Amino acid sequence: MKKNHYIFIIFILTTVNLFSHEGKETFVLKEVAKIHSSIYSEASGNLDVQKLVQYLKENADHKKDTENFRKALPIVEELGKTTDLSKKRELFERLSKELESIVGHHDKSGVSVFYCPMLKKKWLASGKEIKNPYDSKMKNCGEIIHEAK
Repeated sequence: MKKNHYIFIIFILTTVNLFSHEGKETFVLKEVAKIHSSIYSEASGNLDVQKLVQYLKENADHKKDTENFRKALPIVEELGKTTDLSKKRELFERLSKELESIVGHHDKSGVSVFYCPMLKKKWLASGKEIKNPYDSKMKNCGEIIHEAK
């Protein structure tokens, strides 16, 4: 009887860990959302990309996503070096395109994919509120095209 209790407890602990696991994709997308917020608010200076660079240098939890990480890394490194807002926006657009495919598949980040039909650009951001980072005159232009789960 005691043995059954131990087995049951081990099963519960294993199951809880399995379903609460936040993979590397989640951490990457949460950092991308922070970059979005900085660009949207038109923050001056360099962006803090150190954590994101670190996450991208590690292999993803899924083989397909590792390739996305590899391609995104030089974009993020360049993002961390520029203070020019238009350059940040350009690089963020490239980063969003590169990481779009991992949104919602293996992550629990709450990040969605947005699209501005007037500018024909996509971006990744937390939540559901439209916060277009590409044009200060069009901050509310856009729609969610892939909603976070």
